[in-house]
Amino acid sequence: MNLKGEARLGEDFIDGRRISFAARRPGSIVYIPAHSEWTGWDEGDATASYLLVSIKREFADRTLGEIASYSVAELPPSIGFRDSSLEMALQKIAIELKYPDPLSAMMVESQATQLFVRLMRLNGINQEPAKGGLSSFDLKRAVHMIESSGDRRPSLADLAREIGVSRFHFCRAFKQSTGMTPHAFMAQRRLERSADMLRSSELSATEIALECGFGSSSHFTIAFKRAFGASPTEYRRSCRI
Repeated sequence: MNLKGEARLGEDFIDGRRISFAARRPGSIVYIPAHSEWTGWDEGDATASYLLVSIKREFADRTLGEIASYSVAELPPSIGFRDSSLEMALQKIAIELKYPDPLSAMMVESQATQLFVRLMRLNGINQEPAKGGLSSFDLKRAVHMIESSGDRRPSLADLAREIGVSRFHFCRAFKQSTGMTPHAFMAQRRLERSADMLRSSELSATEIALECGFGSSSHFTIAFKRAFGASPTEYRRSCRI
């Protein structure tokens, strides 16, 4: 995962086959399964920092069980994608590595398990399709409305009106499509945005809290630490070491 620095230009090859290049900002994730090889080049910021997590197949077999470990083997390589759940798990691993204690190994193994589970869900492995959820078009409209609202979170009534359904139907369909309630989804997006700002801006934690729509800096600190395992100040420090 990119912790610091952006790769803007380059070429990517998976097992010798060229794939389209996407700029990788801080928070971007690369997943390469054991049987694949990633090569290429990139140009970007002069200073960069990355977190590399290498996990043995034996860990998946022992931790996830036989069925899930075979599913892990089916995961395709992916270069430069974003996912807030994966990013949070990886950031927690990075913090444990920087500030280890007797429980760090247990915490890292827990986060590694979550990485695999999230990757399997993102790729639709061993999942039944959600029934009664929003259409792909309506889900994109709702997510765009949430992400373009800045610090003013749209209300459920606003979102339901945009899609043309009742609030009850919207809440149920949104959760079936994303696995999260609209409130939880918006909270996650706010935390993801605040993490980006802590890495890339010089704004204070209080200013970022207000910019991302938190009611107070204390509320921001509590929510951020619950999600990332570190306070905003500790998180910023770990990204810049």
